Amino acid sequence: MASPTRNNSTCYDVIIIGGSLAGLMCGLAAKHAGHNVQIIEQSSDARQSHRAGIGLAPYVNAFLEHHDRLVNGFTHHTTNLKALKSNGALQVLSSQKRSLTSWDAFYYRLRSLYDGHTSPYYPTAPSSAETDGSIIYKSRNQVLEVTRLRQHDSSLSLDILDLDTGKTSKLKADYVIGADGPDSLIRAKYLPDVQRQYAGYVVWRGIVPEGQVSDLTRELFSHSIVVHIMKRERTHCVVYMIPGVNGSLKPGERLLNFILYTNETPETLDDILVDAIDGHRHHNTVPAGQVKDEIWSKRVERAERDALPAPFLEVIGKVKQPFVQVIADFCSPRAAFEDGKVLLIGDALALFRPHAAAGSAQAAFHSLAVADYLNGKISAQQWEEKVLRFSFLHWQQSIWWGNWYQKNIAIALISGLRFWTYVSVERVKSWWNNTESPI
Repeated sequence: MASPTRNNSTCYDVIIIGGSLAGLMCGLAAKHAGHNVQIIEQSSDARQSHRAGIGLAPYVNAFLEHHDRLVNGFTHHTTNLKALKSNGALQVLSSQKRSLTSWDAFYYRLRSLYDGHTSPYYPTAPSSAETDGSIIYKSRNQVLEVTRLRQHDSSLSLDILDLDTGKTSKLKADYVIGADGPDSLIRAKYLPDVQRQYAGYVVWRGIVPEGQVSDLTRELFSHSIVVHIMKRERTHCVVYMIPGVNGSLKPGERLLNFILYTNETPETLDDILVDAIDGHRHHNTVPAGQVKDEIWSKRVERAERDALPAPFLEVIGKVKQPFVQVIADFCSPRAAFEDGKVLLIGDALALFRPHAAAGSAQAAFHSLAVADYLNGKISAQQWEEKVLRFSFLHWQQSIWWGNWYQKNIAIALISGLRFWTYVSVERVKSWWNNTESPI
């Protein structure tokens, strides 16, 4: 199946399962490396808004430096992270420029770069390069199975279900990359024992147009990420600014991204995760517009009883369509299968707790490493070691940060000691092998 390209490298047929952020980053990197890429995605092109913000970590910015061909990135920049105390005092926790955007804006940015998909964010497709590989984005299709054709054949066969017609078909590939998220088909096939582990808490999210809050509240959140920590209640709240409708960054048109973490028992989850429309229990996420009114009202009342600072109370009171996600995590012990022909990346490989904005960084790091692997710069073993080291350390970091915010001090200190022990070992290993430290 492989064929030579003009630069005498090898052009592979690559199929990526999952067309969200990790799948698009990987597809974009493989396309720009000259490979032929197909992304298979179950959702339709007309995606429901995620109504959430994401941070673009340095690894994401490094990825975009290599692969971005668009002018407007729709990112809001902050200069520091601040803690708002109960007495109203502000404490600067760190001074560092951070790039923030919305999930929607970043998704459509990657879609435009990958296959020229047009949207209100990017109505015009960027130009292509002669060295780009061919690309396909197949929405409303589901991969049912991945198999090796023959024992001594490197080709892979995929069974595909068209979710609109119900018809099945087969595709062949040189490489298959599982970027299909925490419920990955690929991980379930090769690592069935690696499952989500409930962390003991959930996150409530919502967005509020900045024009709906007071000038003082808007000014507080305009240039900083602001957090309020309630150690007695073992919960914390975060608010920051993200682009508005269609990526608008004009003052008055942006959105405030509201995040509240609360500890919940398995019993209370059974009530929280019940859908307001049809009454079924969701597994991990209740989408915006489907959280029961009484559940959200109780949450707002609890915030008022816990004396959440006035700016946070003003924002939470304006959230009209919240959604809630169960916080869980896992980290896979392997990332390459079938002699390096089947790979796991992104949240399919490791699911982090969302405190360090490391999910998108992981997707970017893995995607850049995949391009190096496909281009022969590193071996399958080197690729797997590289991505596993990165994911394991950031997974441990996310556990430490989550326990610091949500658990007692003893658990937090144990998690921190464990994380820094791993970091120390990795830095010595990197120094000894003359390689870059994964964190």
